[in-house]
Amino acid sequence: MKKIIIAGAGHGGLTASYHLAEKGYDVTVLEFCQRENMGHDWHDAMDFSAFDGSGIPRPSEDMYSFGLPTGFTNPAQTIMLRIPFQEGKGIYMDRKVLVNYLVDEAEKNGVSFIFGAEVISAITEGERVIGVRYKKDGEDTIALCDLLIDAAGMHSNARKSLPLSCKIEKEMPPMDIFHVHRVYLENTTGETIDPPYTIELFHMNRPGIDWILTEEDKVDLLIGKFGTSGKLTQKEIDDAIAAFRKRYPFIGDKVLRGGKTAEIPLTRMLPLIVCDGYAAVGDSAGMTIPLNGSGINLSMKAGKILADTVIAAGEKPLTRDVLWQYEYEYFQKHGKDLVMIDILKNFFTCVTGEQVDFFLEKEILTSKELDFDGEEGIQITPEYIMHILSVSLPIIGLVPSIVKTMKFMPFIETVAKQMPKTYDEEKVDKWIKKYKAL
Repeated sequence: MKKIIIAGAGHGGLTASYHLAEKGYDVTVLEFCQRENMGHDWHDAMDFSAFDGSGIPRPSEDMYSFGLPTGFTNPAQTIMLRIPFQEGKGIYMDRKVLVNYLVDEAEKNGVSFIFGAEVISAITEGERVIGVRYKKDGEDTIALCDLLIDAAGMHSNARKSLPLSCKIEKEMPPMDIFHVHRVYLENTTGETIDPPYTIELFHMNRPGIDWILTEEDKVDLLIGKFGTSGKLTQKEIDDAIAAFRKRYPFIGDKVLRGGKTAEIPLTRMLPLIVCDGYAAVGDSAGMTIPLNGSGINLSMKAGKILADTVIAAGEKPLTRDVLWQYEYEYFQKHGKDLVMIDILKNFFTCVTGEQVDFFLEKEILTSKELDFDGEEGIQITPEYIMHILSVSLPIIGLVPSIVKTMKFMPFIETVAKQMPKTYDEEKVDKWIKKYKAL
């Protein structure tokens, strides 16, 4: 049976490991952190489809809480867009609880874990990945495998070390990085706001997204900045928290948890995520919602698709031809729907707070466009494009940027249909050029 090594205990990699080990594959996960230190020190919004769609049993009720009503507000705070709320649909899970739950489930199926293992690079033979080099307790080790699954995040050393001939992008550009500070502070009075989960676009005119989530015992604050404007500074963090505290005096000084800064990818799927003996999943493959960085649902579903592809290959070598089926299926089921959001993200990371006010006040952006989890998804029609152009005429400087952004929208579905169903290098190269042009 084939040997599978997974670089990083990401959600997609853990999901793949669960299914592959269940079918008898020899699966080992190399994780940089010790088990007790895995995962960011915060909660994440997700829904049950992450488990149902990935074939992982749902966790017990004591591991999660249900989602809360959500709204978006503009920099001037003149508009509140309330997202349709369905009781019991969304859930919140502590990141550490979730990742440990996935590890537990994987171990039940026979997955081996090596914690404290720093992945240094992929080991290649020509264009084929044949293993991985990692360091543990100061000792270098080379482990060979039939497939290296890269679940080590957007800064993955495994992906960065691949030969140029693999044609897989090594770095994510600054515009696709979201710099965030997350902290949980004491709620001194038990008060909450309406809606309790409020996302503030361009808070204090900083290009980014902040949020406040109020519960009776705590206040969850996120301060976020788009990478196009540089990294988040301590002054920006302090000023944003002070502004929230001025509006909501019940936000205390006591830090309950968090208080750290991290980087999150805001991107569509990378153009190519497989090569001979290698497949990326999760953040390492750019599997996030490009406006908020949420990627757990997508990563877990991708992990199941990847495992199914490997299992279906049987005794065939896990070449790019074989693994392309994983990339094709993921893109058609999930990835193509995020291209439109990525195009909108690229536009909105370059506007001003005043222009964001304009877009919400003129109803160019409504709760329909901001409801990423809605059943219909984001729908951009020719009529919607004409509406944007017509109401934007007063801001002459915006029109060229809007035209440049919107002209690609009608071609997304066409490019998705042109994606080769089977791997042919020439055809895939041509498709990638069209995909990157969107």
